[in-house]
Amino acid sequence: MLKYGNRMVIFLNRVGLAAGPPRILTVRGRVSGEPRSTPVSIVDVDGTRYVVAGKRMEWVKNVRAAGHGEIRRGRNRELVSFAELPEDQRGPVLRAYWHQHIQGRKVAARIFEVSDGAGPDDFAAAAPRCAVFKLETAQPTG
Repeated sequence: MLKYGNRMVIFLNRVGLAAGPPRILTVRGRVSGEPRSTPVSIVDVDGTRYVVAGKRMEWVKNVRAAGHGEIRRGRNRELVSFAELPEDQRGPVLRAYWHQHIQGRKVAARIFEVSDGAGPDDFAAAAPRCAVFKLETAQPTG
């Protein structure tokens, strides 16, 4: 079901409609070299932006390999670079995700491997099973 919902969010963004809070993250595939897109939710902690995911998600592997990509919301695009946080720094960002993305908690709980009724401390404790990337605006190359 998540797969089809993701496709719909990507489609709506491609036609210029920002659908809900997710942004579209696009990075080059580590094997194919082709652009790969997925919806992500941005977490803001004291003015610094992050994206979070389960470690086993394919886009995490692509982000690690590429180091940079694009965040899109509707027609707005931003080139970004990624810096992965060490495990001991992930907890506060995961806790902030719980507070900032109420509508995404159920899906995130499954991805982070915590119970459906998990609270902010449970999300923070999932740090060993998650990837957290700090986003920074990147300068265009070329």
